[in-house]
Amino acid sequence: MSSYSSSTTGRRRLVTKTDAEEKALDKISREAEARMRVKRETREQARQHRYSLLEKRVEVRAASVMLQGIPCQVVLVVFQEEAEVYRQDAAVSGLVNDKVVELEDRFQQAMFLYSQLDNEKSALLYEEVKLLKRTIEAMTATQNYLKAEIAQRDHLIHVSLSCLVSQSVEGARQLQLCSFSMIRTL
Repeated sequence: MSSYSSSTTGRRRLVTKTDAEEKALDKISREAEARMRVKRETREQARQHRYSLLEKRVEVRAASVMLQGIPCQVVLVVFQEEAEVYRQDAAVSGLVNDKVVELEDRFQQAMFLYSQLDNEKSALLYEEVKLLKRTIEAMTATQNYLKAEIAQRDHLIHVSLSCLVSQSVEGARQLQLCSFSMIRTL
């Protein structure tokens, strides 16, 4: 996760695990950047168009004022002030638009990072479930093995006890026979 890849516009994104995912994210990023570039160009063209319309309006007013006999210098100062106010408004709206674009970029980056974190979280949960499943399987195998060992031990104990019981029964008979034979001899 520490390596970075660079897209065509100089933005840096974290390299993801799969090539298909990487290609899809690159495509989405390029498309989003292209849309943003088109929006910026459109705004700039609209700004230029409004400015040219303002200049034409100023020229028309100047021509009409000149026909009315107002000194041209007074009209020129008023129109220059109007043009300066318009330029300042355009600059402010341009700054606001730039801030909006910057915030949109940050939002997209945050969403991308959030999706990466969510993917990593899902992968970790999957690995944890896999590990727990393996642990349960190992414990089940151990339990089955121990059950078999206990059953075998119980069987051996049962066989040994039956041998001991039968031997003790036979031993008791032999003792009885021995004592019976001793009594006869007396």
